[in-house]
Amino acid sequence: MQMLNRYFSPFALLLILSAVYCSDPEPSAYRISLGILLVASLVNWWLAANTYRFVRWGRIMRHLQVWLNFLWAVPLFYLLVPFWAPMWLLFVMPSATAALYMTRAQTAGVALVSAGTMLAIFYHNGVFAALTSGGMAVVQALFIVIFALFVHALAQNALRLRDIGQ
Repeated sequence: MQMLNRYFSPFALLLILSAVYCSDPEPSAYRISLGILLVASLVNWWLAANTYRFVRWGRIMRHLQVWLNFLWAVPLFYLLVPFWAPMWLLFVMPSATAALYMTRAQTAGVALVSAGTMLAIFYHNGVFAALTSGGMAVVQALFIVIFALFVHALAQNALRLRDIGQ
C-alpha cells in the first residue's frame, strides 16, 4: 500500500492537476474534478495510514482501495478526457493495485472492467467514429490489461524470491 501511495498517487495527482490547469475544462468539470481529487486523496491517505492498524480488515481495505480507485477514475476520465488525452492512464491505477494484492484472475477481472469501462466511455464520446482514434483506444485498453498482468507476475516473482531467501 505504501509503495502505491509513493508512486501512483503522486502520478495521478499530477495527471489530474495537469488536466485541470493545462487544458481549459468547463467550470463544472473543473470543480467536480478537484472535489473528487480531494476526496480520493484523503480516503487513499486514510486507507494507507490505517491498513496495518486494522490488520484483520487489511484485505478488505486493500480490495476497497482497488475499487475506489476505479470508481474515482470513471468520472474523472469522463469529465477530463475531452480536454486531456492522457486521462486514460487513470484506469491503470486500479489494475496495478489489484496486481499487487489480488490473484491473477481477480487482477485480470479488474483490468478488464477498467479497460471495458474506458472503451465504453470512448464509445459514448464517439471516439470509434474514426479508425485511428478507435484503434488507439483499443491499444490503450490492451495496455491496461497487459500491464496489470505484468505487475502481478513481477509481484509473484518477488514473493517467490523472498520465500526462497528465508
